[in-house]
Amino acid sequence: MTYRTIVPLLLLSLAVLALPGCPPSWPEPPFDTTGTYTGTWSGQPSEGEEVNECPLTITLTQNLNANYPGDHAVSGTVVVDYSCFELPEWVGTPPPSTVNVGGLLGDDGTLTLLSGGCGTGLCVVLALSGTGVDADGDGDMDSYSGTWSYSLLLAGVQPLTVTGTFEVAVDDGA
Repeated sequence: MTYRTIVPLLLLSLAVLALPGCPPSWPEPPFDTTGTYTGTWSGQPSEGEEVNECPLTITLTQNLNANYPGDHAVSGTVVVDYSCFELPEWVGTPPPSTVNVGGLLGDDGTLTLLSGGCGTGLCVVLALSGTGVDADGDGDMDSYSGTWSYSLLLAGVQPLTVTGTFEVAVDDGA
């Protein structure tokens, strides 16, 4: 009985390998996200008035030479600037936060980046989901926009959560 099962499976395997185009190739990423992107974010904090057009910088790295699905993995940093918040004078303006992110680029250009971590008395959770665009067809992402959620959890203080939108474009250094 074992012989009757093994021989057909072996013949089927050989036939599949002999067919043109086999084995099937894995999809390649739609573009390379590697680069630095600058733009703005806007949103509604859990407490307070809407914030508009705060500076945002995203730096991403992607290894297109990795095997699938590793070639779709994206990592980097997001620098969130708080200078557009109107805080009481005694609080002052907090310095920008640099948050490490990681995520995946979908075959349709959808890019989801997530981060979460806690340090001494502070937790930061960031989620960005949007669409990247290769506007000039050169194989590199030119812009990225979508929605985001950002939460700061500080020991003994009410959590601050901002939800909204973001839009960044490749920073050409000009």
